[in-house]
This record gives sequence, C-alpha cells and structure tokens, in this order.
Amino acid sequence: MKFARICLLALAPLGPVHAAEWFVSTLGSDSTGSGSAAMPFRTLGHVLSPALALTHPGDVINLRAPAGNAIYNECEVRLRMPLTLRSPAGERAHIHCDINAVDTVTVQIDPEASGSRISNLELSGGYYYALFLQTDWDSSGNPGGSGASNIVIEDCLIHDSGRDAIKITPKSNDVTIRRCEIRDSGRRYPPGTPAEDKNAEGIDNVNGSRMKVQDSHIHDTATTGVYFKGGASDVVIERNVIERTGAAGILVGFDTSPEYFDTIANPQYYEAIRGIVRNNIVSDTAWAGIGLYAAQDALIANNTLSRTANSFHAAIYFGVTLQDYDPIAGRPASVNPRILNNVIRQDGGDCIGIRWADEIEPTGLYGLLGNPGSNFNRFENIGGTCNFFDTRPGSAIDDGGNFTAWKAAESSDAASLEMPIVLATNGHLLAGSPLIDAGTPLAEVTDDVDAEARSAAPDIGADELDLAQLFRNGFE
Repeated sequence: MKFARICLLALAPLGPVHAAEWFVSTLGSDSTGSGSAAMPFRTLGHVLSPALALTHPGDVINLRAPAGNAIYNECEVRLRMPLTLRSPAGERAHIHCDINAVDTVTVQIDPEASGSRISNLELSGGYYYALFLQTDWDSSGNPGGSGASNIVIEDCLIHDSGRDAIKITPKSNDVTIRRCEIRDSGRRYPPGTPAEDKNAEGIDNVNGSRMKVQDSHIHDTATTGVYFKGGASDVVIERNVIERTGAAGILVGFDTSPEYFDTIANPQYYEAIRGIVRNNIVSDTAWAGIGLYAAQDALIANNTLSRTANSFHAAIYFGVTLQDYDPIAGRPASVNPRILNNVIRQDGGDCIGIRWADEIEPTGLYGLLGNPGSNFNRFENIGGTCNFFDTRPGSAIDDGGNFTAWKAAESSDAASLEMPIVLATNGHLLAGSPLIDAGTPLAEVTDDVDAEARSAAPDIGADELDLAQLFRNGFE
C-alpha cells in the first residue's frame, strides 16, 4: 500500500495545468490533423466532441479563416465547458447553420461553460437562434439551477437568424456583448408578417441580470433591437447605435410568462429592475424608441431618438404587461423612472406616451404609477408639434395634448424644451447647438456615445461635442 501511494504521488501533475490551444481550418482534417497550427482539424464538431474529450476548461479554439474559404457549415456548435472560441487577429471565420435545419441553433453555450468567450467571429443562421445561452434553472423544479453566465461576446457579426440573433435564458447572468454588429433577425418569418406575430429580437434576454450591451450596432431586426425582461436586474445598455427595427429599439421590460420569474428575488413580478439605458442613438423604429414595461427604478439618460414610434407607441413609452393573464402574475406598473437629458426628434410619431388598459378588472393595468420623472429633455416633431398622451383614468391628456398640456398634466419636464433640433447625419451634435452644456449632471453618465468624457455641464443627447468631432462633422 505504501508503494502504491508513492507511485500515485509520482504520477500526480506538478504545478498548474496550462490551457491548450487548438486550431481548426476549412483546409484541415479531422482524420489526419492533430489540432495544431500546422495540422489543424477540419470541424468544430470534432474538437468539441464529448466522446473524444480533447478540450479541457480554459482551452482556446482558434477558428481559422483561409482566404476565400472561411465558412464552417455546422449546426449545434456546443460549448460544454469554459472555452474561448475565436478567430485570430486579422481573420474572421464564419459559422453558419441553415435556418431550415429544424430545431437547431448555430452556437449554444451551456451553463457548465460559464466563463466562456466568443470573439471575432461571424455567426449566422440557426432555425431558432444564431447564439443561444442555455439554462438549467427552473422556477419550480430546479430553483437552484443557473444559466450560462460570465460570458463575453465581442467583436462579432451575428445575423440572419431564424428567430432571435442572441437568446439569453433565465439566470444567464453577467453577460457582456460589446463591439458587435447584430442584424437581420427573424429570417424564417414570411415577408409581410406583422411584427406582433413575430418573435425575433436582436438580443432577447429573459431574466438574465447584469447584462451589458456596449458599443454595438444593432439594425434591421425583424422585431425589437434589444430587450431585457422577466425580472432582469441591473442591466446596462450603453453607447449603441440601434436603427431600422421592426418593433421597438430598446425595451426595459416587456411581457413574460410567470414561470420565468424568480419570485423569491422578485415577488412582485417586475419585468426589469434598475435598468440603465444611456448614450444610445436610436432611429427609425416601428414601435417605441425606448419602452418601459413593469420597470422598477429605470434610468433613461442622454439618448438621442430620431424618427421612432412610426407605427405604434411613442418615442418614450410606458406600456402594460399582461404576463399571460395568469392569476398568479403581478403585472405591476413601472415605478420611479428617471428620463433625463434625452433628445427626441420625431417625424409624426408621438413623443411620450403612458398607457392604461382595461384588460384586467377592476382597476385595469397601469403603464406607470406616479410621475414619469422626465426633465432636461429636448423635443421636436418635424413639421408640427409634439403629441403626448396619458390614458390613465382622470388624465387631462387622455386623447393627447401638446407640450404645455403634458407639463401641466404630469408635473414634469419643467427644464425641458420643445424646439428645432439639428443634428449631424450620424446623430451627433453640430457646432453651436443649443443642446451643448444644457443638460443636468448625472453620476451614472460620465461619458458619451463615443466613450468620450462628459463635461461638468453635460450636453443633451448621446453625444458630447469635442473639437476633434467638430472637424469630423464638418465633412459629414
């Protein structure tokens, strides 16, 4: 027995085990390759195969993109442990899954793969999603479970998915999405399908807390650009450009089935808690530029909204949530919002709206309780005046009203103005703009859409003008 113990000790690894690097190339081979840079494998399915057990937590998989031959036609690429999946600098490999391959996603990250990183890749297709963060949490059967968390998705192009481009499921917490382009979701819906009959967001987050979406371009989505709901808390959406969405631009909360809520942490069924939406440029949306649904303590600050709510809602909109009409659901109104330093420049769409609905008796459903918390904003409706509405019982602007009527009815926007607004074509400020130095300082807003520092007297909207930018805008 003593000899056996000595042998076992001799076989034990000395010091830490270092992560391995694997290489995959469309010019490689699964049969003769070794996974080295010189002899890469051919498919991700091979290097990630559980049966082969090649990878270990912390390994890096380099997906090469040989010139003219960089597409990997693979579905259900699945990370089952913490890994980095990336293309080397100067390359970008493309993982594609045909949207007609039934019940597939392009890339899936399991809860056991928490801590993974997806970097510098192009992902497209998937019958459901191009990128899917899985969960084993269940509000009844496995309340102690978790989702794929601490995930970084960076410098990626994600597009042409069957439904959502990125799907984040309950308890997939601390996800960071940065410097990505996300576009053309919902490709499986027939042309002409109404937005209300689709479910195809750019980013769909159900009860994933502390998500950050930063410095990204989200556009031409079948429905909403990005929403977080189902009780997601402390989410930050910042410094993004979101445009041409089939539904809303950004939704703080929306409408979630009760089984996806953690009612221990969130017994009142708030859809979003302490969400921050700052320094975004949002334009050309069919529904709200920024909507709030059952949102608790939301901050909507220094955003620039142009030509939003072209079909429904308002640029800033307080909606009601039904939560499947389930008798156990809370369906709360939004409470304690702060809507500050925003530019709202409409072309026919309403500027701010608050909904009340009589679907649930006896009191109906309220989009907002109390004051909208809006101030230091700038409004314009091109070619006319801004319309505001509040359909709550007893409101003086149930059928809509002008800016003066809005201020009187809501006791808000005392330091806001309705005025002509001229912006550069990219939504930035121009020299001499009356928006410069006109905002109120906020501890939560220290930079702008370009990640440049805010001054002590901040500009209104997503942009803080600087001298270098003056030069750039002069040629746009």
